[in-house]
Amino acid sequence: MKMFRVIHLGAIALLLFCSLPAQGQPDKWQRVFTGEEFIVDVNPATLTYEPGRVVRLQFRTVLAKSETLHDGAKYKTRLETIEFRNDKRYRYYETRLLDSAGKIVADSSSSSSLEWKTFRTGGVTSRLFDAATSLAPFGRWSVTGYRYADERAHGLEERGEFVALNGTEVSFEFYGAAVGAEHCSSPSYESHQLTDNDFYIQLGISLESLGVLNSSGNGIVLKCGSHDWSPPQSLILPLTSGRVLMLWKGVFLELKRRRR
Repeated sequence: MKMFRVIHLGAIALLLFCSLPAQGQPDKWQRVFTGEEFIVDVNPATLTYEPGRVVRLQFRTVLAKSETLHDGAKYKTRLETIEFRNDKRYRYYETRLLDSAGKIVADSSSSSSLEWKTFRTGGVTSRLFDAATSLAPFGRWSVTGYRYADERAHGLEERGEFVALNGTEVSFEFYGAAVGAEHCSSPSYESHQLTDNDFYIQLGISLESLGVLNSSGNGIVLKCGSHDWSPPQSLILPLTSGRVLMLWKGVFLELKRRRR
């Protein structure tokens, strides 16, 4: 008799697709680039992973001097939501121009047929790409413990295979992912919205009991397209402590980000 429930991630993905959007978090901008004529910040709370190995993220560019549009309106700030692909291509998903008082003077959304452009290494767009792919959960993590994926399994004897994972390095990158010696050479990440009620019905455990940051409501389904590891799918959940949980072979591994 197994001591924990084996989770079927196909059902989880379906559950997450059908969930209602969660309330957004307050904006928290982080500096990306400082120049003589402008500064660029990124809003990590806007990070989403879209189908097709696409990362979408909002950036804010504040100009040193206002610029004038063809209709005479002046703007000082650009809010640009940019999509990046893992082949180093990008396109603008949405652009808003604001005047010095913060009022929107121009607003445009891109068509899905908009052509992807290639950015050169070392340029400003390359720096934006680096910023997007450095935000959590991207990066290197260490396993600090694990939690059963079923509340009824709490208090059961610990399994040696998971205890042995403590201290193991886990990495999430655009071009690869790894849990210890198990590597995935073709990962894809997709963001999904979570609701505590549906999560409990499906898994028998609440997001709150796991310590998941439910105010953001963001879960990430990680799929290994190269079939390098088993199971082929996983689930990454944010914790209120800044750590994350990774569903791995029937349990949630707790991960702490390593220093660079």
